[in-house]
Amino acid sequence: MKNSTLLRILKISSFLIFLGRAYQHLFWDAPFRSFFWDQHLLEPIVTSVFGVSWQSYVTNLNTDHAIQFLTRSTGVLYSLCAVISLTINEKSKRWMYSVLKLGSVSLILLALLLTKEKFYHLVMFFEHTIQFGVPVALIYFLKSKNQDILVLCLKMVIAFAFTCHGMYALGYFYPLPGNFVTMTLNILPIQEEMAKNMLFLAGILDFVIAIAIFIPRITKIALLYAAFWGFATALARILSGFHYDVSLSIIHQYLYLVIYRLPHGIIPLLVYFLIRQPIKSTRITNLVSV
Repeated sequence: MKNSTLLRILKISSFLIFLGRAYQHLFWDAPFRSFFWDQHLLEPIVTSVFGVSWQSYVTNLNTDHAIQFLTRSTGVLYSLCAVISLTINEKSKRWMYSVLKLGSVSLILLALLLTKEKFYHLVMFFEHTIQFGVPVALIYFLKSKNQDILVLCLKMVIAFAFTCHGMYALGYFYPLPGNFVTMTLNILPIQEEMAKNMLFLAGILDFVIAIAIFIPRITKIALLYAAFWGFATALARILSGFHYDVSLSIIHQYLYLVIYRLPHGIIPLLVYFLIRQPIKSTRITNLVSV
């Protein structure tokens, strides 16, 4: 694969991630309240620094307006990063790289907030590795053009995302998320028990894929399955919504979830095409290619 094609796919993937998150922050909500309304964490600061009671702080409309402003401002940042993702190149001005780096850091912070919201389940953070890893990979490749290192890093973020998704789907390490079951029931004509069994099998396959993408003889098959499952889980968000109604409001409600998850399918497919190239005689290539 030519560097120009690889770069274009990384740009599109980064664009989709930032676009989906911008959509979310501008029109819906983000988990900032899980931090700013955490009484155990912030009450000492609120009472000592601002000199007001916790009750006054959380009921003050200015507090909510500030959180809303932060949410929308982050959406504007993500929108700018989405545009930069498509237009940036090796000769771009330094400020474009700085904004894209800021957006990448913001995605990491978002993953941390989502982790906090889910009772500090560490797997929630690493389940988002593709989403905050792709913009970082784009910045790295613009600077280095090293495909070998890129492939290894992309395999690692895929493995993290699939492993963590599998830990939830199994329902053994962590409680099986209710939305997993609901989406399955809304899309497929099956009963709840069968839905849970299917998710358990999918969880096992997630673990298998996370390992298989590093085994040369089965890397390609594993990546193709990862791409299929990445696209399937992304589209499931909106397809499950159609169970209730097929309307613009349903599309508006679920579309952003699809957009920022599309790279979960694109990135494994990108790695699949990268490893089909002739093998180079480098140590790293021997580790990540067939």
